Amino acid sequence: MITIFTPTYNREKELNRLYNSLLNQNYDDFEWLVVNDGSTDNTEELIKKFKEENKIQINYYKVENGGKSKAFNYAVNKANGECFLCVDSDDYLVNNILEKIAELFNNIKNDNTIAGLGFLVKEHKTEKIVGTKFPEDKMTDTYTNIYYKYKVQGDKQLIFKTSVLKNFPFPIINKEKFVPEALVFNRISKKYNIEFYNIVTTCVEYMDNGYSSNYFNLVKKNPNGNMLYLKELYEIEPKLYNVAAYDLFGIYSKTKFKDIIKNHPSKIKAFLMYIPAYIKYLQKERK
Repeated sequence: MITIFTPTYNREKELNRLYNSLLNQNYDDFEWLVVNDGSTDNTEELIKKFKEENKIQINYYKVENGGKSKAFNYAVNKANGECFLCVDSDDYLVNNILEKIAELFNNIKNDNTIAGLGFLVKEHKTEKIVGTKFPEDKMTDTYTNIYYKYKVQGDKQLIFKTSVLKNFPFPIINKEKFVPEALVFNRISKKYNIEFYNIVTTCVEYMDNGYSSNYFNLVKKNPNGNMLYLKELYEIEPKLYNVAAYDLFGIYSKTKFKDIIKNHPSKIKAFLMYIPAYIKYLQKERK
């Protein structure tokens, strides 16, 4: 079974499109696991209506607003499928793609070196592939190598074995609601490969009030999660830019200067990049 997980917060108007894409599948061994992250619109009534239609299996949960990371962890623990696919509420699946996903997942499900599958996504309005394709149509490598060795660009659809995700939960940080997904994917890369295909599975729409469009403001409000991500990223990509970004979000987190420096893998670089980071902080706050 495939678990299609959708975290949603006040996206009542977008959910119809995703729901219809699930109806347009010629494969029915899946559950739609919807986690309502404290929405204040009519999301609950809409999902109730979908369930009453009884066309697909829907498992619905409403939780106190805690952000996507918490919702993701919650869904992994509730998932019935051995294959876990996250599709955001403003995105939707290509027609009849679940059958292909199930076929390819079946080929790797017993391989203990592979955590899951990676696919392309296309932009809803332009129909263009987001970013760049993978170097080969079928290749097995780590998530980190795809981005930092082969320089692949743009969002991709990652599908994981649920059993793997259970061992790599998103860290929950006090008083914060977001941790970059790449932090978890980078951690998975230390132990597992992913099998990548130049197949489009998902259509995405970058909405003005969405996650992608507001990324800086999102990490600014959740600086400690981003510091953790940038600290671990240094092991993969030890660029001064990433060190400066770590310092910048340390400033936003109101962490003491000495602790910002002490907690980074390269204390010397963190020290040297603090002044450029502080200048960037002042520039950002003047806007």
